[in-house]
Amino acid sequence: MLRTLLESDGVCCAPMETVRSRRNPLLQQVRALFEHARERRRSGLAVLDGEHLVQDWLAAQQPVARLLLAASRAAEAGRWRGAGADLVLVDDDCLAAVSPAATPAGLLAVVPVPACHPLTQGSVLVLDAVQDPGNVGALLRVAAACGLDQAWLGPGCADAWSWKALRAGQGAHAALPVWQGADLTQALDAYTGRVAALVPREGLPLFDADLRGDVALLLGGEGAGLGAAALQRADVRITIPMPGRAESLNVAMAGAIALYERVRQSSASD
Repeated sequence: MLRTLLESDGVCCAPMETVRSRRNPLLQQVRALFEHARERRRSGLAVLDGEHLVQDWLAAQQPVARLLLAASRAAEAGRWRGAGADLVLVDDDCLAAVSPAATPAGLLAVVPVPACHPLTQGSVLVLDAVQDPGNVGALLRVAAACGLDQAWLGPGCADAWSWKALRAGQGAHAALPVWQGADLTQALDAYTGRVAALVPREGLPLFDADLRGDVALLLGGEGAGLGAAALQRADVRITIPMPGRAESLNVAMAGAIALYERVRQSSASD
């Protein structure tokens, strides 16, 4: 599919030629990648929208299939050519038409989704049926900030490579290997570290749990929480103390608290 994208009729023009039709095959493919998880899975491609995401991707030396730059930003063409990716100028209106952003940034990158081979040790964030792409992206961002080695997303999770998850991740996808559609049962059975499941109540208080070293932190979905299969593989169940009257925390906030408690413990033991 990547070869098809690069060689489609209408996109093998000189780099400075401007695409002016919304029916251009490349733009149609970009729209499909933005809108449909099935297309992202089929092609193995995703789209980064905006300079920050593109810069982080390039800084991590991740490959880029194609850069699309708004014609109004043509003066920057030399800078983006230096990134080592094929560059296409696109009429501003055409580029805005395929972007889901309310205020299009004028820069898109079509990128291959990196492969992720599950670890059997190390630090892992495990998401079980976290359905909101904003929560998925936010959790990946925290996991990357906390230096985790991988993230595993079970079949019920939102697509980590959707526009909303990428935007919420703010560059995390460039630094953190993500296994989408993970077989959590098989992966957790093979994992040699400790497995800690974050539950809303009746678990070991978070601040009493040992989160140092090789730990897989399990987080469940917004409504149902962790499934029984994942819970059965937990070595310990942990709960964030909440002395106030709130019944629960947003999953992204709860995950951030637990992950930063791991950072605190690891820093204190150094």
